Amino acid sequence: MRLPTLLCAICLLNPVSALALPDPDAGWWHDRNPRLRPTDARVRSALSEGLSRSAILRALVARVEAGDVFVYLGMRPRMPEGLSGRLTFVGDAGRYRYLRVELSPVFNNDQVIAALAHELHHAVEVIDHPEVRSDGTLRALYQRIGHASRATRVSGWETTAALDVGDKVRRELRDGPVGVFARRDDAGRKQR
Repeated sequence: MRLPTLLCAICLLNPVSALALPDPDAGWWHDRNPRLRPTDARVRSALSEGLSRSAILRALVARVEAGDVFVYLGMRPRMPEGLSGRLTFVGDAGRYRYLRVELSPVFNNDQVIAALAHELHHAVEVIDHPEVRSDGTLRALYQRIGHASRATRVSGWETTAALDVGDKVRRELRDGPVGVFARRDDAGRKQR
């Protein structure tokens, strides 16, 4: 069952905030030109934890790292109500394309990790379609492969595959071994 508060959308708006480079000393940072670029500590932490706990997220990160897109990842404090994340097209520069993933900070860490996986699946959908080079071609792609998402006041697009990825990662995090990180309940409290 999908939780209505964890809806994500492909938003066709250019972000207005400046993009900042992440800390290159983060443990997952594996080369000098990574495709995934967290812009704040919470996303960097969620990505690191997610990589240690989710095989699905690791596979998505590998696909992005092998692709021709750079993805800036950050929290958006005033995310429209009902959205846990969204992907926007930032630009096209020669052989590379630039995307931004924004995540809602109101969710617990497992929910942020699942939303991150969902949005990275959208990034992979863009990688799989080299014709996506603008807001217009992104919109055309999602008109072909997705469906309109009107679950919030923000119009956007959604794909069944990305929704499934988010659901699978939530289950993977819930059912997987606790490992280094404590398992948390839906309210974000540590479980014993």
